[in-house]
Amino acid sequence: MFNKATREKIYGARLVGLLALLLFMVITPGSGQELLNCLVASVDNIPVTWFDLEVLKAFNLLPGMNNEALAAEDRLEKYIDVLLVLRLTREQLQVTSEEVEAELERLKTRLGAEAFDSRCQALGLKPEDLTGYLQDKILFEKVIGTRFNQRLYVSLKEIEDYYQQVYLPEQKAAGQSPAELVIVLDEIEARLQNKLREERVKEWTRELRQRAEIAIFPECLKKIR
Repeated sequence: MFNKATREKIYGARLVGLLALLLFMVITPGSGQELLNCLVASVDNIPVTWFDLEVLKAFNLLPGMNNEALAAEDRLEKYIDVLLVLRLTREQLQVTSEEVEAELERLKTRLGAEAFDSRCQALGLKPEDLTGYLQDKILFEKVIGTRFNQRLYVSLKEIEDYYQQVYLPEQKAAGQSPAELVIVLDEIEARLQNKLREERVKEWTRELRQRAEIAIFPECLKKIR
C-alpha cells in the first residue's frame, strides 16, 4: 500500500509533468504557456489547473464513459466531485501499487500503445507521472462501490419504458436489428441501476459541496477547449 510519504511522491509526480510541459512551452512560447499557468478552480484549497483537466480528458480518467466529449465545464464539475469524495475518505481506504500498475495496463490496452504514447508525449508526461491520477480514479471507484453497493430496485415497467423509449431508438439509429426485450432485460436493468446509483452519488456530492470552499475561475475555464 501507499504510505504517506509515497502518496506525497505520487502527487509530486503531477508537478514533474507540469514542469516538463512548462519547459516545452518556454522553448516554444505562445498562448499555451498562459493556459499552462491557468488556475481553473480551488477545492478546499486544492488547486485545479488547466493541466489537470487536460490529463483527465486525454486519458478519460473521470467517472462515467467518454469524458473526452465533455465540455470543460462538465469535466471540471466531475473532477470537483472526485476531489470532495477523496478529501473526505482518503484515509479510510488504500490503493496498492499493484492496483495502480494494473489500472495503467488497462489504460494502455484501451487506448492502444501508439495512442497512449502520443498522448503522454503531447502532455510532456512519462507513464509513471499518471500514478496520482490513477490512484484517485481507483480510490473514487472504491469509495462509491463501498458506499453504494446495495442492489437498487428497478420495476419491470421502468425496464419496458426504457426499452421502448431509449434502447429501440438507439439500435435503429445505429442501423442494427433490436433484440427482443427478454434478451436484453438484464442489460437494461443494469443500465437503470447504474443511472440510479449515479443520481444517489450526485445527491451525496451536492451535500459535500455545501460544506466545501469551492472557487471557480471562469476567465481561465473559458480558454479550455
